[in-house]
Amino acid sequence: MKKIFLHGPYEPIHEENRMTSEGSVSEARDRFLETRFQNLEYLLRSRYAWMNEYLKKNMVIVELGAGAGFSPLYLEQKPILTDATTDNPWIEKFIDATKMDLQDNSVDIIIASHNIHHFYSPYKFFMECERVLKKDGKILIQEINTSLMMRFLLRLMRHEGWSYDVDVFDPNANVNHESDLWSANCAVPEMLFEKNSKFEKVFPFFKVSRNEVCECLIFPLSGGVISKTKMPSFPKFFLNFILFFDKVLVSVFPGIFALGRRVVIEKIG
Repeated sequence: MKKIFLHGPYEPIHEENRMTSEGSVSEARDRFLETRFQNLEYLLRSRYAWMNEYLKKNMVIVELGAGAGFSPLYLEQKPILTDATTDNPWIEKFIDATKMDLQDNSVDIIIASHNIHHFYSPYKFFMECERVLKKDGKILIQEINTSLMMRFLLRLMRHEGWSYDVDVFDPNANVNHESDLWSANCAVPEMLFEKNSKFEKVFPFFKVSRNEVCECLIFPLSGGVISKTKMPSFPKFFLNFILFFDKVLVSVFPGIFALGRRVVIEKIG
């Protein structure tokens, strides 16, 4: 994958992060539930509301890496909230996404929002998804996209890094530090889903039924979901305009402006 500017690899250390409260999910949850900061509310709604068309009553829905547990605020069917730590009371089950404590063919929907770029082995994650999903089950993914603007913001804030010098489809490759839950390679989602055909060749039991880039200014204007930077609150009509403007920028110049990606993967085998 060739990039002309800021092609990396880039790996900041946690102490360099110019955003505050890195990894403090309980603090982020308490702050948001107390204030319902409108910019962040708008971002979170856009990240989760699109998933509702895939969720039905009586489905077994599991959210991996649920973090601050915001998804039930926007999903019409509540998922089982899981994470790689059970320190927080809203997390219902400890699950390692690369070795899931779930039975074979037992799950209808897996939700993965902004966490695949933290997994040390995307390959193992998708192999586990194939094992635990029912036939026709789906993975709903909301992720980062390393456009030029995203790479610039990551360098500016020294928040997370990226490297295109790894093979995300290698069963034996570690694309992040296995012992560090907040290690991040933001290039992973783009490398996984740049070409549907490549993903489906490696994982022939899956079909990519939706793959679209999204988000631009609406992301940084949120002030951050877990890690924070100061941002003034904007009225909803302004955020609506920003979202419309984002769609124009992302559709015309995705390689420059697209900060996010939405993917739906179906189990066909």
